[in-house]
Amino acid sequence: MAGSTKTFDTLVGEEQLADPGFRADWQRLAPAREFATALLRFRADHALSQRELAKRLGVSQPRVVKLESGEHNPGIDTIINAVRRLGIEFCLDVVPAGRKPTLVSARAQRRGAIDHDEVSVVAATAAA
Repeated sequence: MAGSTKTFDTLVGEEQLADPGFRADWQRLAPAREFATALLRFRADHALSQRELAKRLGVSQPRVVKLESGEHNPGIDTIINAVRRLGIEFCLDVVPAGRKPTLVSARAQRRGAIDHDEVSVVAATAAA
């Protein structure tokens, strides 16, 4: 596989998405992974430790660990708090399955929607 330019999502798709249980969890947690990426990007861009990020968010450092893991979907209040305190942008566009999302940017749409049950979810982030 020398010279391969496959993305992590592609590799996961090839190796594990055939497993229905894994696939369901992967789809369900797409917003969590995108939110985690936003927090990690913010922290890296601002050279912050998890403890420093926790202080900015008004939460504990273990809570930051959980949010950055991408293994738990954040609640809307958590998202709003992060947007307000960090000045980041986070968008979820949830539409019925089979319909193209229209509220998010073209960049986010190119990444593709994740089908989850009977809806499609596009999560998008942008630094302020």
